[in-house]
Amino acid sequence: MTVKNKIIEWFETQSGQKNIDTKSNYFEQGLIDSFDVIMLMDFCESEMSVTFSEVQFEDRRFSTIDGLVDIIQELKGE
Repeated sequence: MTVKNKIIEWFETQSGQKNIDTKSNYFEQGLIDSFDVIMLMDFCESEMSVTFSEVQFEDRRFSTIDGLVDIIQELKGE
């Protein structure tokens, strides 16, 4: 399963929604709230073997699934 598919599956499970727009802000879509971000980061770090820093949290791409996938792939050197 790809990084993107894992993250989409997490969002679908968390939000109960399907056909998620991966290019739009997931907060604005109502997929997660600020408390869920901690669970998302824990999931990404444990499942994808990456560690986020403040730099990634401040990156504008962080608020979309596609952007998050890009960040993770960069951290993994892909």
